[in-house]
Amino acid sequence: GIFVVRVWPFVCYPPAPSTMSSDSPDPSSDSALIAPVELQALRRVYDYLCNLSEKLKITEKLDPAKARLALLRSPEMADEDEVVLQMEINSLSCDIESWSHSLSEIERRPNQVIRPSDVAAALKKLGKKTSKREVLEMIWEVDENLDEVIDWDEFCLNFQRNIHDKSGLEPANFYNLVQFMIYDANSNGMVSIDETMKMLYARYGRELMEEKISYLFGGMSGGAVTEEGREGGEINYATYVEAVEKTQMKMFHESELGRTILAKGKRKVDPNLAKTRAKGKR
Repeated sequence: GIFVVRVWPFVCYPPAPSTMSSDSPDPSSDSALIAPVELQALRRVYDYLCNLSEKLKITEKLDPAKARLALLRSPEMADEDEVVLQMEINSLSCDIESWSHSLSEIERRPNQVIRPSDVAAALKKLGKKTSKREVLEMIWEVDENLDEVIDWDEFCLNFQRNIHDKSGLEPANFYNLVQFMIYDANSNGMVSIDETMKMLYARYGRELMEEKISYLFGGMSGGAVTEEGREGGEINYATYVEAVEKTQMKMFHESELGRTILAKGKRKVDPNLAKTRAKGKR
C-alpha cells in the first residue's frame, strides 16, 4: 500500500472580518498563503454554507413572498379590488417580517459552523445527488478535531492544503465544492470565464491563469476555450468537478510518487485510496 505523510506548518488564519486583530499574519509570510482576494471570497462562501439547510427552508418561502408582494404593489394590479389587494399585502408583509427575523437570528448565532445537512443542501442546490455517506466523507476530509462539523479554521486549512498540493493526493471533494462556489460570484449555479479570471490571476499570475482556464473551459487538451453562454462561457458544477478531477489525476501521475510507481512498473494506483491513507496519517 501507499502511505503518504505530510507535515504542515502551523497557520494562523484571520478570524471573521469584524473580529480581525493587528496580530493577524503578514500576508507576505509563509503562514498566510491565501491571497487577500481569495480570503475575502472564502469568507463569503463560509458564511453562506453555515446553517445553509435551515436558511434555505426560510428563503424558499421568503423569496416567492417578496416577489408576490412586489407584484401586488406594481401598476399591473391597479384594476384589482383595493380591499382584497390590501388584505393580501398586509398578510404577506407580516409573513416576510417574521421570516426575515428568523433568518437574521440564524445568521447572528455565535457558533457558526458547517454541518453535513448544509453540505447536502449546497450540493442539491447545484444539482448534485449525493448519499449521506458521500456527504460525511466530505466533512471527514476537513474535520480535524472530529466533531462532525467544519469551523472556520478547518475550512481555511483545507483550502490552503489543496491550493498548494503538488501531489494530487490531497482529499479534494469538499475543496472542489468550495472552489466552485468561490468562482460562482453571482450564485447562479454556473461558473463563467469572467468569474474565474480574477481568482486564478491572484493565485497563478497571467500565464498560468490562461492555462487553468483552458483546462476548465476548453478540456484537458488545454486547447482554445469554447465561448458559450453568458459571461464568456459557462460550466455547471458537474462539468467543473469532472475537469478538476482529471487535472488532479494528471498531477498525481506527474508527481514524484506517481513517476516512481510508473518507473517501477507497478500496477495503476487509485489516488483516492492514497488520499484516504494520507488523511489518516496526518
